[in-house]
Amino acid sequence: MPWPLRYEYATVLVLSCVAEIALRFVPLRRIARLYRVSFDARAAADPPLDVLPPWASSRVRVVRVVMGKWPIEGVCLREALVTGQRLRRLRPTLKLGVGRSETGVAAHAWLEIGGRSLDPASSRYATLPGP
Repeated sequence: MPWPLRYEYATVLVLSCVAEIALRFVPLRRIARLYRVSFDARAAADPPLDVLPPWASSRVRVVRVVMGKWPIEGVCLREALVTGQRLRRLRPTLKLGVGRSETGVAAHAWLEIGGRSLDPASSRYATLPGP
C-alpha cells in the first residue's frame, strides 16, 4: 500500500475515534463545526455536483472501508462527519432524517454537496428541519 493511502487510512481512523468519543459528550452542532461540516437544512447555494473529483471519491472509499469494519452498529452519523471532514473543500452539508423501518422509526445521517446526496439511501428519509 502506498504511503499516501496509509496516511489517509490513519487519518480516517483517528477522526473516527475522535467522532465516536465526541458524540457522547459534545453537542452535534459543535462536532459538525469542528469537522468543518455545515449543519443547515436549507438548500445549498452551490451548483449541483454531478461527479465527485477523483481525490474525493478515493477519500469516500477509505471512510467507507473503515466504517464498514467499525465495531458499533449505526455508523451513519460518524461516517457522515468523517467523510465531511475529508471533503471539506467541497463544503458538504450534514443532513439528518427519519423514515420507517421494519421495527418502527429509523434515523439516518448523510452528506449533501451542492444539494446532491452522497448516500443513495437518503431518499427513503424525510429530512429534519435544521436547528
